[in-house]
Amino acid sequence: MDHSGPIIDTPLSPSESRNGSPTHKKARGRVRGLPRLLAINALVCGVEIVSSAAFTYIPPLLLKAGYTETIMTVILGIAPFLDLMTVPLLAEWSDQCTSLFGRRRPFIMILSTVLLFSLILIPYGPTITTLITGSNSLRVNMTILAIGVILLDYSYQALFNPCESLLSDLMATAPEWEQTRGFTVYSAGISLGCILGYLIVSIDWSSAGFLIGSQEQTAFSVIFILFLPCLFLTLVCAKEKPYRRTRDLLQQPSEEVCLSKNVAEKEFLITRKPDSTVCVQDGVTMLDLTSDGTTFVKDNPSDGGYESGSSENDETAPLVLPSSEIIRWRFQRIVHQINRLPRITLQRLVNSLFRLVWKIIKVLSYLPYQIIKLPLDTWKRVTGAPTVLRRLFLSELFGWMGFMCHNMFFTDFVGQYMYGGLPDAPEHTKLAVLYDEGVRMGSWGLFLHSLTACLYAFCIQQHIVRLVGHRTVFIGGLFIFTIAMAATIISPTITYLNVVTALSGIGFAALTSTPNMLVTLYNSDRHLYLWDDSNTHWGEEKGLSTDVAVLDTAYFLSQIVLSIFMGPIVDLTGSAVPYMVVATLTGIVSVYCGTRVVFTDCHLKQLRAGAF
Repeated sequence: MDHSGPIIDTPLSPSESRNGSPTHKKARGRVRGLPRLLAINALVCGVEIVSSAAFTYIPPLLLKAGYTETIMTVILGIAPFLDLMTVPLLAEWSDQCTSLFGRRRPFIMILSTVLLFSLILIPYGPTITTLITGSNSLRVNMTILAIGVILLDYSYQALFNPCESLLSDLMATAPEWEQTRGFTVYSAGISLGCILGYLIVSIDWSSAGFLIGSQEQTAFSVIFILFLPCLFLTLVCAKEKPYRRTRDLLQQPSEEVCLSKNVAEKEFLITRKPDSTVCVQDGVTMLDLTSDGTTFVKDNPSDGGYESGSSENDETAPLVLPSSEIIRWRFQRIVHQINRLPRITLQRLVNSLFRLVWKIIKVLSYLPYQIIKLPLDTWKRVTGAPTVLRRLFLSELFGWMGFMCHNMFFTDFVGQYMYGGLPDAPEHTKLAVLYDEGVRMGSWGLFLHSLTACLYAFCIQQHIVRLVGHRTVFIGGLFIFTIAMAATIISPTITYLNVVTALSGIGFAALTSTPNMLVTLYNSDRHLYLWDDSNTHWGEEKGLSTDVAVLDTAYFLSQIVLSIFMGPIVDLTGSAVPYMVVATLTGIVSVYCGTRVVFTDCHLKQLRAGAF
């Protein structure tokens, strides 16, 4: 994120527009170019490449490895649970981070490392199992696969918080039209990543002549390679300046005074030159065997030492030892260090061991406490959020439930419902071949879904926003998605299904662009939009990333709820149709909640008057 400070001198003042979209007064400042916006959002594109390609394979891989539908959905729900527990905390740390690399980039680098590690675990689990156990153990292979899936799911979802905050910081002081363009590019980047990801899994790499191991291993190797330049581009182009807290700057003078006072007191008792080997304490000169300097400071002129003959006064004239004394001093110093070495090494080892044990005890006691406390913390985080954020949270929650049902389980739906295959059928049998063919055709449907979302967000959405406003675009997109999910259930042919799936991309573009724009709008005037913030004691420590974490909570909760209920429902019915039914129902609820979201200060006035 470009945290180089405000580049617009005049504060933004939201006002109502005729078409119902938020506007700002004309502001002065440098326009962010499209190339830089693309570079800032390159990592988002890379993350979506990974998630789209990986999670097309992951449900079939888990089912083929021996997991049931219920266990599969539970595994896919562990990472959102961990995200829900840690991402809000990471968001607060990000807002307060004073690293030289900025506030967001350190978290991006750490989470990206975890993601890259998971991309090695998932496809090469059998090879790792063989290296560990010496044989291809099914149980160990299933465990490594589950760990890799959890790490991938956790890291890719957690990465969105610093990525969104990165863009929001850049757009915080921009005029309304530029914010629209910025978040449109963000949405287009997500859709472009989905396009490339689904295209990768749709290609038959064996017929393309580029096969590294199996089809899955080749696909994971390709997305690993594509992710690296996306990460590098965002880290380089997001030129953040180190963040310094205001209260730290205010306290700095007093701290310096105290420090100077303490130093003066110490110098009154002990006089020592930093690079010297002689300490003068209470008028007694002592040889410092822990230093390797050879120039000494003379403290008492009457001390029969080695005069340098320089023009400096007696207090500061350096003393130079003869060669024989230097050799003797160096020998004594080496003996002294050797005598201290065992005691220092043992002491450091014991201290390090105690620190490690203490950290393990803290982690083991902290995790159960956090797990027990998590539902209450989540409830407080949502209910304690300002009213405008709570309304946006509800629309996002049900909207993401619908999209997660569609995006994560669509290939499984096509393979079982449309093609009549079985994921757990013996390999190379008719049912297994039909299922694999359905997964590949489902990938083409998701490819068309992402292509529509990308083209709509990048070429069309901005123009429609100017005509009808953000509110109509957001609610209309969710409504189109809901109709598409209802039409999916009665799909007679695969062609019809792919056309309907492509139309659902309009809703995806709206859901990935508008909420982030609204959070930036709310933060442009926190006193106006977030007037009922119950966390006022946070003061300046609460920032935009913390508000983004509230929306991330909706994203994580949507997956947790699905992981709890969808697996048993599918196992009970013996069909993949419930995925699309739930997507339709949650889409309807998200449309209703979308009508209650605050988009302008006119809506805000009605809300505070109790009429909205």
